[in-house]
Amino acid sequence: MNRPHATTALASSALALILAAGPALADVTPAEVWQNLRSSYEQMGYQVDVGAEDASDQALSLTDVVLRSQADGQDAPDMAFTMPRIDLMPVGDGTVRSVIEGQMLLEMRNRDAEGGPAGFALTMDAPGNETLSSGTPQDMRHDYVMPSMTLQGRALDDENEVPLNATLTNVTGSQSVTTGDDGASAQTYTGRADQLTMNIAAAGPSDVEGEDGEADGEAGGTDRFTAEFTIADLEIEGQGNSPAGQTDFNNRPSEALQAGFAAGGTVGMGATSGSFTATSRMADGEQRDSAGSFEAASGSLAIGIGAEGLSYEGGLTDIRTRITSSDMPFPIAYAARENRFLLSMPVLAGDEAQPFALRYVLDGLMLDDEVWAALDPETALPRDPASLTVDLSGEALVTRNFLDTEPEADADPQEAPPVPLLPRSLTINDLSLAALGASADLSGALTFGDDPSQPVGSLTGNFAGINGLLDRLVQMGVLPQDQLMGPRMMMAMFARPVDGDPDRLQTEIEFREGGSIFANGQQIQ
Repeated sequence: MNRPHATTALASSALALILAAGPALADVTPAEVWQNLRSSYEQMGYQVDVGAEDASDQALSLTDVVLRSQADGQDAPDMAFTMPRIDLMPVGDGTVRSVIEGQMLLEMRNRDAEGGPAGFALTMDAPGNETLSSGTPQDMRHDYVMPSMTLQGRALDDENEVPLNATLTNVTGSQSVTTGDDGASAQTYTGRADQLTMNIAAAGPSDVEGEDGEADGEAGGTDRFTAEFTIADLEIEGQGNSPAGQTDFNNRPSEALQAGFAAGGTVGMGATSGSFTATSRMADGEQRDSAGSFEAASGSLAIGIGAEGLSYEGGLTDIRTRITSSDMPFPIAYAARENRFLLSMPVLAGDEAQPFALRYVLDGLMLDDEVWAALDPETALPRDPASLTVDLSGEALVTRNFLDTEPEADADPQEAPPVPLLPRSLTINDLSLAALGASADLSGALTFGDDPSQPVGSLTGNFAGINGLLDRLVQMGVLPQDQLMGPRMMMAMFARPVDGDPDRLQTEIEFREGGSIFANGQQIQ
């Protein structure tokens, strides 16, 4: 069945389309505004259809304006965004005022595995919306206002129900567009909303397998899911470049990036909170329930795409989460000071190695007292906040365009496609874990030749509190005393005490040419 992340992505796309529906390239008259707007959409790969145009006294009214994106391939969705009416009129001071009248509609259509209809429809109302455009045809600024924007969505298939309701209040922002003599354009935009609220209610056949291994939906089982989200002080910033001529990033992303297409944006969030409930009812009447809630003091999300690569970054601060389930003996509740991530990678094939990076940080993780009471009732383990850091960087050779979904023309259909990324170097800047009174960290650098399984380089690891943790696990009965010798022999083989302290260990792993591996100078392979 459909899940809430899909509806959230559609809501974000709908917001971007609405903001772009204001004049993107204003000029002296409304007619020229619309012509430039239409050209910009077509340059991005959309088909633009207009039911009727009515021009009078320099004003222009357009009805049944539809933007279409026809996807290549049967498995890709088609998109249509409809605006019932757009009124463009000169204000008299050199600016053009534009208003979108009526309820807008965004539809994403596809086929499910059985060939039936699938997709999502989202209606949007923005009463009182207004865009004022000023400047010159080559350098324009557009200021928009929406007192409120309401979105309502539903699934287009016959089985799932995914009603979505969302409201943005006091939306304001601006967009600037610069157009070159060759038709290429660059734009920046900013926007904010006092608050975003969203409600999702999904229902459909259960995908939980019964005792016979069959999905319970086959025999009448159902899933239900409801969720509520609230985000305060929502802010967006972004920029983009469109090369001269028509580009189609949706269907031919690599060609668009090679031609100079680029886009990026950030989303900032203030206080964020949400809750959900989920129910799976089996065909035999058994019911499984779960519920949860979360909150965060602030958050951010940044996405960028261009010829240099793809980047995806985000984070939350002061997080609190609680989850209960009829399948769990106790609630899962925890808090954390910070949780953030970064992924940066190349996407276009090339003869030279290109940089990549991966980072994940979970800092100040604290389990709730209910969890500790269930896991460690005797208080044998230290309960200091835990942390995890993964910070990797390096270079890789991209053998084929990463975003291309179609196989190459000369590819053998009987053979597996080649690996798109071949590592050339890897730097472990920080790989560390601290929890339960013990800590471990690893750092170092490796290089790779044509055989990635035989790297060359060295890694250094530092460990503290491991022996003390093993003793506590024996005390708790988690680890039998007679099985303690094995882990300690392994530590003695790969690590050595620091300054004679058996609870502080260090290891140096060296990878040499030909595949040999040494630990603290002792060959182990």
